[in-house]
Order: sequence, then structure tokens, then C-alpha cells
Amino acid sequence: MKSELSAWNYIKNNKKPVGAMVLALTLVFVAMYVIAMLLNTTTESFEPISFELPKKLAFLSISTKGYGINKEKYESDEALEAAYDEKTEELIGKLKAEDGISDAYLTQILYANYNSVFGMIGYEVPLMDPERIPRFLDHMEAKLTDGRMPSGDGEMLVDEVIIKNCGWKIGDSYMPYAYGDSFKIVGVISSPYMAVVGTPNGYTNSGWYIVVEKDESIYDMTALIKKLGINVTDAEDISDGVESKRFYDTEVKGVMDKVINVIFLVAMIFLAFSVLIAYISYLRNRVNEYCLYMSIGYSRSAVYGMIMREMAIIFGTGAVLGLIFGLTGAYVLHETVVVAKGLICRVIIPEQILRIISTYVLIMGILQIPVAWSINAVKTIDAIEE
Repeated sequence: MKSELSAWNYIKNNKKPVGAMVLALTLVFVAMYVIAMLLNTTTESFEPISFELPKKLAFLSISTKGYGINKEKYESDEALEAAYDEKTEELIGKLKAEDGISDAYLTQILYANYNSVFGMIGYEVPLMDPERIPRFLDHMEAKLTDGRMPSGDGEMLVDEVIIKNCGWKIGDSYMPYAYGDSFKIVGVISSPYMAVVGTPNGYTNSGWYIVVEKDESIYDMTALIKKLGINVTDAEDISDGVESKRFYDTEVKGVMDKVINVIFLVAMIFLAFSVLIAYISYLRNRVNEYCLYMSIGYSRSAVYGMIMREMAIIFGTGAVLGLIFGLTGAYVLHETVVVAKGLICRVIIPEQILRIISTYVLIMGILQIPVAWSINAVKTIDAIEE
């Protein structure tokens, strides 16, 4: 009885072409995994701001239409402004009376930016008198970890994650590219909600908003203010849990998922095309070898089994090495880039590993076509003589 054809003989005697194939598979695995990890940094880092911060704060900017104010009824801008202010105070009073809301007030706001490896997310930051800031910090479960509390105009407390993310320190200007030197960082705080707060400096701001300090029982501010008599139109600017979730699902996760899918598709097509060409050449160069095996009595299925075992060893080795080096590269990037920028990301992402391995299995499936064609095209020595 003939022994099973060994899959190792060709591999041991042809280390260079086999090594090149394994190296290519390894590098593709590493590239696909590391890129996916860096893209996931955006979705994972932006989750706290998108889902945790709206549990504590909401920001409302209501238009004259929202209040039901007819501008034509007022003879002067001063009268219109007085009517608007009256409606705003009325809404603030109603909000304060709601269960789940601890405070509501009209104030100037700035924005804070949180930068990921790919992309940036911004969120509203309230400005208030120094006397009110300790109450705000209590609501945001924030503690001063460095520096001092604001006491003058344009002084900011910034969460330690944002400090690290932006590369700032105490004494630096706060977002100088947006606000110049109007605001200075005087203290660092630690908060599970990446809280930022400061004092006004004249009228340098990003708008006036009603700030609502609340608990997570109030998720949909749009529904609440409708109940309180506000006519919600496209002119209303409402930042709450619903809007944050919509933004995250469409502009963050939705975009990143599409980018990852495109990268995987391009990588798969490139890998499949490259491996297909390499394997066709690889099979053609071994026609005489397959002919010899069949001529001495081995069946086509035995030769096919040998080729498949060789393929499994090559792809398996590439996948294992790719996983090892991919996780190593991901860990290095996590420690040197992700953590250093105050970002969040898993090093081990099982769904991405499974996805890459599935891609390799799919390519092995595609390779069945040239393998089957090559084996069926082989003629034994007897057949050639006839």
C-alpha cells in the first residue's frame, strides 16, 4: 500500500517561494489587523462622550419659532429680545420643576475637541461664574487633580484625558486655534464624563445655550420640551442622548464600519489576485511532479489532498505569524500612540481576527479552481505515450 503523499517535502525543499508566500500572508494579516484596530480606536474612544456625557448634560438653543414668537408683532429689536428672554426664563423654570433635572440655566458655551487617530469629536462646554463651578463639578463627579479653581475671566478646568489628548498643560491657552488667547487652563480635573468648564471672558464664545444638568432618566430632551410647549423645528439646536446616539451611529461608527469594510474588500481582492497568480505559477512549475505521482499509481484525489495540505500549512503559518506579529504591533501602537493620546482601544479584537481568518479561508476556496484545473489537466506517462 502506498503511503500518503507528504505535504512537507515540497515545503522543505522550496523554502524561498514558500517563505515568500508565508511572508506575504503574514504582512497582509498584520496590516489588516493593525489598521482595523486604529479605526476601532475612533469608535471606542468616542463612546463615553456619545453615551455617557449626555446622561449628565443637555444643551438647548431654542429659536423664536420654537417659542412661538411672531417677530412681526414687535416694533423694535429690544422688544423682541425682551420677549425672547421672557420665554427662555419661562422654559428654564419649567425644566427645573421636572423630576430628574437638578438645574437649568442660560449661559455662554465653548467647545472641547477630542481627537482620535482618525477623526475628531466636539462637544459643548459651559461657561459660568466661579461660584457656580463647584456645584457643576459635583454634578459631573469631577475632582480637581492639579492646578487651581477658576477665579477670574477666561479661566478653564479641563479633564485630564483632554489635556493628554491635546498635549496641553496648565498655563496654556485653551483651544487657541478657535478662541485665540481668550481662555487659559488653570486646573486639571478628573471626571468619568470628560468634563470641561470655565468662566466667561467677555463675549468670546460659541453661542448661548440653556444648560440642563440632569440624570439619565431624561434621555430625549426633544420629547420633554415638546411636552413643555416648545414647537420643535429645524431651527432648534438640541444636544441630548438621542442626538448623540444618532451622531455616533451615523457619523462615527457608521463611517468607520464603512471604511473598515472598504479596506477589507480592497485587501481581499489584492490578496486573492496576488495569491491566485502566484499559485497558478506554482502549480505550472510542478506539472511534472504531479505527472510522476499519478504515473506510479497515486490517484488524482491523493495529489489533490497533498496540495490542500500544503496550502493549509502555508496559509495556517501565515495566519499564526500574522496573529502574533499583528497583536505585537497592536500592543506597541496601543502603548505608544493610543494611551499616550488619552484614547481607548482594545488590543485583542476577536471579531477582526475571525474576519481575517475568514478572508483567508475564502481565498483558499477560490484557489480550488486553479488547483482542480491543474490536476485534471495532468496526464500520466502512459497517457502521454499513447
